[in-house]
Amino acid sequence: MAFDYEQPDVPATTVADVVADIVSHGTAPPLTDEEREQRWLANEAWREQCRQRDEQRRLEHQQELAAKAEQEQAEWLLEHRKQEAIRQRERQEQLTRDLHQRELRDMRFQLTAAKSWQRSVDDAANRAVRQQYRQSIVGELDAMIAAQFATPEPTPDFATRYRQNQRSGWYYVTPEDADE
Repeated sequence: MAFDYEQPDVPATTVADVVADIVSHGTAPPLTDEEREQRWLANEAWREQCRQRDEQRRLEHQQELAAKAEQEQAEWLLEHRKQEAIRQRERQEQLTRDLHQRELRDMRFQLTAAKSWQRSVDDAANRAVRQQYRQSIVGELDAMIAAQFATPEPTPDFATRYRQNQRSGWYYVTPEDADE
């Protein structure tokens, strides 16, 4: 049946019933105590399920965080070990370079010392040769000078002639007088 707004003879109870249907449409009828108790128990069960679900999620989240932290720590440890290995290798290479440089410096120093020693030996040998040469020249000069100013030694011919002259009587020294 359709509602006709033009018809004026609609009883008031009909209008009140329509208004009550409109107002009460979508609202639940009042609950009994038993229904309230069942709903309260259902709500508590639902809250317990939510609490357990939240606890489960919290535990799963903590486990995920712990696993993630463990994985990050393992990655950090792996990276740290790699960095430490690189650092040790670089340190070893630096020590090797330093050792080679020190050996080269030592060799250069030894070479310089050997050259210096060889130079001093060569200088000493040259000085000795020059000294010998000077001595030989001085010796030759002394011999030449001494030869010019020295009295000639009597030659056996001269000595023989002198004795013969003495024996001849020109001048004769007795052997006893010769020692005096």
